[in-house]
Amino acid sequence: MKNLLTATLISILLVSGSRAQEEDPFQLIYTSSNLEGHAVAAECNPGGGSACGCTAEDVAIEFFDGYGEVTSNPRAQNTWVNAIGHKKFIETFPDEGLVALGVYQYSGQFRLTALPFPNPAQQQNGQAVHMMIQFWDGRDQLLETNKTAIEGAIYWELNPWNPESGRFKVYANPVVQVDTGIELAPDTEWHSFELVVDLKKQEYVSMAIDGEVADLEGIELARVHHPEWGDEVALVITTESMATWPQSDCRVVFIWTTQFSDLEFGRLAE
Repeated sequence: MKNLLTATLISILLVSGSRAQEEDPFQLIYTSSNLEGHAVAAECNPGGGSACGCTAEDVAIEFFDGYGEVTSNPRAQNTWVNAIGHKKFIETFPDEGLVALGVYQYSGQFRLTALPFPNPAQQQNGQAVHMMIQFWDGRDQLLETNKTAIEGAIYWELNPWNPESGRFKVYANPVVQVDTGIELAPDTEWHSFELVVDLKKQEYVSMAIDGEVADLEGIELARVHHPEWGDEVALVITTESMATWPQSDCRVVFIWTTQFSDLEFGRLAE
């Protein structure tokens, strides 16, 4: 039997895939139309699929009127890297409220700039697009995590050589992909996403793509150990772009750019 609160959240908030302002119980924390003020980080060799190095110069973020772009491997090097665009809230939010546990909602728009195609001569080829809510408590103040990030992440498979291209998945504990049942064939149109997670329970609530909702109740959020990270308490939202796997020795060069717009991040009022 579904939890009544979860069922109510899904039916009221997520059926349309958009925010119904007059009924929305989420308090808006942050918005961004074009990623301005966001940073980008390089995740080299994501998932251990290659032995190639990378640097901060192998990812890029740009801001335009009404949207932003995140690019993996902009210099067209023999590397494999996930470009993690992100906005990090350390200890407090923009309204000076403290970072806290609770139910959080992250939504926005995303768009591909090219169509993946199974031809290694086409450099513009994507592996995946990710959108994530990440919680970090480096001093175990709110949650005993032992230097472990708690992550709710959407993964859109784009590799044109992969028969699962177009499938949407989420990362679950510890770090495994779970298919959501949502599928979208890659195109160059704008699409919407919405992700809701419960940090107190350390579980997903739901996700939606273009209004199609997946009930994710009971799926544990991913956990990633980072003993080298600091002692702050933080929440991070990401906009991630990853070029296609270039083989284990990175002999093939791939580049990938994803556009993002109209991000909103909020917390369920208590």
